[in-house]
Amino acid sequence: MTGSTHKPAGQERSRESDRGQAFTLEGLIGAILVITALLYAVQVVVVTPTTGGAIDSSVRTDLQQEAEDTLLIASQAEEEPLSELVRNWSQSQRTFSGAVNPDIGYGTTRIPGELGQILNETFTSRGRLYNVEVSYLQPDPSNGTGSVTMASQGTPSTGSVIASQRVVLYDNMTLTADSAGTAELWQYDTHPTKNPQPGKSGYYPVPNAVDGSVYNVLEVRLIVW
Repeated sequence: MTGSTHKPAGQERSRESDRGQAFTLEGLIGAILVITALLYAVQVVVVTPTTGGAIDSSVRTDLQQEAEDTLLIASQAEEEPLSELVRNWSQSQRTFSGAVNPDIGYGTTRIPGELGQILNETFTSRGRLYNVEVSYLQPDPSNGTGSVTMASQGTPSTGSVIASQRVVLYDNMTLTADSAGTAELWQYDTHPTKNPQPGKSGYYPVPNAVDGSVYNVLEVRLIVW
């Protein structure tokens, strides 16, 4: 006579209980994963551009304040403030000293001085891009303003923010690049010709546009996106 294949009722109930606990645990883990995914999705929506390049308004407000603070701090820096950076001009490169080329300026290369350090820590480290432009007055006001690129990292998105800081240059200031001589700003030619005008000491694009001891009033613009 063959033995019975029936298992004790207690053992069956134990296995059913184990399966029930396993299903419960799987359900709990699944719920945690779903909640985690939702929280991550919410964070992504808040801190990154939405469709069309728009940025959450609170993030944009913070970004605007950071851009303004960056220029303000850089303008008051003890070493290489904005006033020195806008005069850090290379005669041979016809762009800012150490820059890549006249079209993109420093590009993604770090800008010298405290401005470059703050830009790197505040924006580059977080995957943000920025452009830095320097605009200046023209001798003839009807010609509007001119500009020179300090750093161009691309085309700003629709959600970009713009901050600006004025810098006053005086006639008796000199260029600050290592290769610059002792000539004062009023002695430079503002036309990039191969043969400088008689009595001129080389090329610097910012012209003498203001009467008196003031040479020009510049505006450094920071665009971040």
